Amino acid sequence: MFSGDALMPTKLQHVVGKRFDAAAATYDKHSAIQWSVARRLLWELEKGPAPHRILEIGCGTGLLTEQLRERFPRAQVHALDISPAMIAVARQRWRGAARVRWHVGDVRRYRPAGHFDLIVSNCALHWATPLTPVFRRLARWLTPGGQLYAALMLRGTLAELHAARRRVAPQKPPLHTLPSFAAVSAAARHTGFVSLTARRHKAVKSSPSARALLLLLHEQGLTGGPVAGSGRPLTRGELQRLVTDYEKNYPAPRGGVRATFRVAFLCAQKR
Repeated sequence: MFSGDALMPTKLQHVVGKRFDAAAATYDKHSAIQWSVARRLLWELEKGPAPHRILEIGCGTGLLTEQLRERFPRAQVHALDISPAMIAVARQRWRGAARVRWHVGDVRRYRPAGHFDLIVSNCALHWATPLTPVFRRLARWLTPGGQLYAALMLRGTLAELHAARRRVAPQKPPLHTLPSFAAVSAAARHTGFVSLTARRHKAVKSSPSARALLLLLHEQGLTGGPVAGSGRPLTRGELQRLVTDYEKNYPAPRGGVRATFRVAFLCAQKR
């Protein structure tokens, strides 16, 4: 059992957990971008050796967890998420699944019993700030030669939405910003990994309308959260002006509106 290295919880982690609790029932239906990132992570995993113990951080409702279980049928998978509601959905969906253990907790406070050969995280670690001590914890949890595969959302994700919001309500900036690619890479390079591959990826997705995009983000648990929300919510009038501004400035080539997502992919190995 690891001890003495837990980080103090922050308001950010509390808000994130509450937002994903509220979205647990609708998350899967609206998580196309997260699943496309997960598929790329799975492709990267094909290059590594078969692990015996796996930790998945930010498992959500367990979609990637099940893929890990199928990909590595002999491995014990420990799936961790900060949201009790997400874990409840995962437990129900994969009830009776062999070799999977579900854990509710914040990666900054979690204390695993034993080491892991592989740690995987899809679209979750960008919430676990500051990144350097979090990556240091992950390195300690890995066996010698163990690997970390992670995808994190980067600054510039939903840039269109943030720009529209600044124009409509400049007095209500977001409480939190996503990390830059340089910050993610630097945090991983200085925390006990002997090798590191870091790549960035950009994806532009379309939605039928700005309202449809906002609904999609809401069903993912992202609206009202620390990256999307400020200390004061938008008024109904500001929200309407935001929709109008977005649709005027960010049309998609084939109709609707566009939204940009920027992702960092990390593959690191412990010394």
